[in-house]
Amino acid sequence: MENKIPFNLVFIGSGISSTFTLYHTLKKLEKKEHGDTTRIAVVEKFETFHSGIPYGERSGSTTLLITSLKNFLPEPELSEFIEWLNENKQRLLDELKEQGGPLSLDWIQKHHHELENNQWEDLFIPRRFFGYYMNEKIGTIVQALERQKRVSVSYIRGKVIDLTRNDVAWEIHFKEQSPIFAEKAILAIGSLPSNYIWKRKKRFQKDNFLLINDPYKPRLSETIESIREFAFQSKEAINVSIIGANASGLEMLYQLNDHPDIKERINHFYMISTQGLLPDSKIDHTKLKQFKTVHLDGLNKKESLTASEIAEAVYQDLDLADNIQLGASSTVGIVSQKFGALLEKLDRDELEIFACHYGNQIGRRQRCAGEHYANVARILKKKKQFTHIAGRFSDIIPNPSGYELAYTNKDNLHQTVGEPIHIVINCISGITFSHPNIPKLIASLVSKNMIRANESEIGIRVNNKFEAAEDLHVIGPLLAGNIIGGKAVWHVEHCGRIIAFSKMLSDFLVDDSPYDFDLDIIELNQQEGIDSYKHLIKTEWNNNPYYLYEYLSHHKSDNNKIIAFNFKVNGASTIVMPMILREVEVSKEPLYDSISPYGYNGPLYEEGVNEQIIKTFWELVDEWYTKNNVVSEFVRFHLNGNHQNYTGETVSTLNNVFGPLMDTFEEQWDSFVSKVRNNYRKAEKEDLTIKFHEGVAIEDQHISAFYDIYVSTMKRNGASKMLYFSLEHFENMILNNKENFTIVLVYKDDIAISTELIIHLNDCLYAYLGGTLSDYFACRPNDFLRVEVIRWGIEKGKGHYILGGGITNGDGLYKFKKSLFPNSTDRVFYTGRKIINKTKYDELCELVCGPVNEKETGSFFPLYRMNPSS
Repeated sequence: MENKIPFNLVFIGSGISSTFTLYHTLKKLEKKEHGDTTRIAVVEKFETFHSGIPYGERSGSTTLLITSLKNFLPEPELSEFIEWLNENKQRLLDELKEQGGPLSLDWIQKHHHELENNQWEDLFIPRRFFGYYMNEKIGTIVQALERQKRVSVSYIRGKVIDLTRNDVAWEIHFKEQSPIFAEKAILAIGSLPSNYIWKRKKRFQKDNFLLINDPYKPRLSETIESIREFAFQSKEAINVSIIGANASGLEMLYQLNDHPDIKERINHFYMISTQGLLPDSKIDHTKLKQFKTVHLDGLNKKESLTASEIAEAVYQDLDLADNIQLGASSTVGIVSQKFGALLEKLDRDELEIFACHYGNQIGRRQRCAGEHYANVARILKKKKQFTHIAGRFSDIIPNPSGYELAYTNKDNLHQTVGEPIHIVINCISGITFSHPNIPKLIASLVSKNMIRANESEIGIRVNNKFEAAEDLHVIGPLLAGNIIGGKAVWHVEHCGRIIAFSKMLSDFLVDDSPYDFDLDIIELNQQEGIDSYKHLIKTEWNNNPYYLYEYLSHHKSDNNKIIAFNFKVNGASTIVMPMILREVEVSKEPLYDSISPYGYNGPLYEEGVNEQIIKTFWELVDEWYTKNNVVSEFVRFHLNGNHQNYTGETVSTLNNVFGPLMDTFEEQWDSFVSKVRNNYRKAEKEDLTIKFHEGVAIEDQHISAFYDIYVSTMKRNGASKMLYFSLEHFENMILNNKENFTIVLVYKDDIAISTELIIHLNDCLYAYLGGTLSDYFACRPNDFLRVEVIRWGIEKGKGHYILGGGITNGDGLYKFKKSLFPNSTDRVFYTGRKIINKTKYDELCELVCGPVNEKETGSFFPLYRMNPSS
């Protein structure tokens, strides 16, 4: 296969995110000890590389930054860019004069002093300047490293339509050329495309009407030329409607007014946007002194928050600003700083909710722009040539007098502009993953489950290596809706954020072992350790219920000590594993063994952590065991494959029913074994009822009702002591973490007769513990409960219902669980056994058990604990 992998890295897309990632990757290769040549390909469907839409020729040479240069670039990139600007100033300004119109000349004249004295920081410069800079920057380092034969960089123009994966490489398929192969692929294709309106065409012209659905496709200059031709052919002064008041909408308004021959043929501009407001451009220092973020400040005293609470406080404070006519340019700094600090109080789930559902909503109310854009609208408004309408586009209606533009206003009433519209320019935001016309490449990857959209519907779910799938990395706007480096990400268009993420990603693209390992031991028998562990699990591990302190605390005793291994990579918590250290009481010297808590446990890490990291974790754990007199280890693993790379023996212990929930309950009902349906019908005849007590609605009496049934079931079945948990344990665990649990109770004549405690983890429901009163077996409450949980789970949009296994494989308990999901694929529950000190282990076995007969002892481990007194 080696001859079919000409490239180590392939960048699909060559916009600014891709280019910065390539640059930082090349800088790492520059420092790396010289070895084999790294083969890189950069694929781009358009003509220009390394600039994307905003900074390349597709946006033209005269479009300006939406922010000042000092707010556009962080240091040290800002100083490097300014140095380049100083060296290339004259040719850049000459080009701007040549290609620009009166607005461009006004910009040069207005900022003559700053340009003369190289005072660039406060200027809103032409974006194309930065595109030229990046192209030169990347070209310089590519040439240097190619001369040294450290890299070879191939530029391929083509449209990628699909990716497929074999054992060792990604095969990248093109629309009109042969596929290429890559060890690692970097998906850097920018945002999802524009949401076309009215016609599924980028441009539509008929009679005296022109629709432009994407002004940058193929490039802005062609769009301007088509508008010019249309305007000159028109026999009357034309009305232009721009849909959207975002950066693209402002740019189109600016550009049309920077071409005098077009401007003089336009009668009126109509802009339609949801708020009916242009981005703010001026800071009002007087009113800013009056403004107080009272609602955000009111959340400071709360220890825990939700995403919706923070968002609502932001909206309320922005409403206060609106009441005194204070715009976003004035408030964006203080409001962003205040809610940014509050985000630190969110757990991972809530942080993701904020990233997916609230960040961009808040951003729309905090839009700012330079005065150059605002002034165009202001001047047109004075001349009564500009109207800004608050509403949403709904339709374009042809009629004998021309084309009408229909919209829905803020009161949800249907309106029309009132004048015939001749040109409509669509500048609304892009489509989402649920749109039927998502790009073919994305659609294919989603259909094959190679990538998954996150809840933002505009971003791809990635792991901590920016991977959507193994060796398929994502960079750029499609990272929206993720948590990266512990921070919520809702857009990736700010250059500072792009640079930071590109540096992080480059660490995973160059194999130079950029890892600094550290194994911390958190002792959970002291309050300081408990507090530290709780904070870690909440902030870094999303309060995973199987790793909560309250879940583990049941195992603490005079002879048992709970610890947690916190394995850090480059300072970040990467693997966590709680364990119980038990004294070996029969030993005359201080010896211990280690066992994981009851349930699904073992090492907790994010999908995508590489084998080197996992192996190093186990090596360091084993070293710690050796130094601390630990004789053996017994691990109960999760069902997610975290048994892989274990340094001891893994044993396939039990098949667990891992039930997929279907799209509809009707489909699920038909899939049940007939006995389940019959038993459910019997239960219905008994007038059984069911209640789901979840989240904040869980109260003490619900836990007590669950506990009474659970204990009676344990006693009836002669369950092991390990499965007996105290009422106080359940109260402490559930009431302190209500969001992780649901208590299900089935009632007969208002008496609770069957129950189940459900653990919520990601989109899965885990049946944890439960039971049924034996007097009511004939009512079939257990079948009734499980079927209703499945119905409830489908309504909640859950993905799986995990029922566990039997006492032994294939027993009656397993068969009952399997009857609910007869066609599902089981997950194997693995346990791990490891002897750290073989000499001491054998001595203990001899002391307690005498000669060992494996046929009698079976798989029990460790053998020296077969005697209950040990």
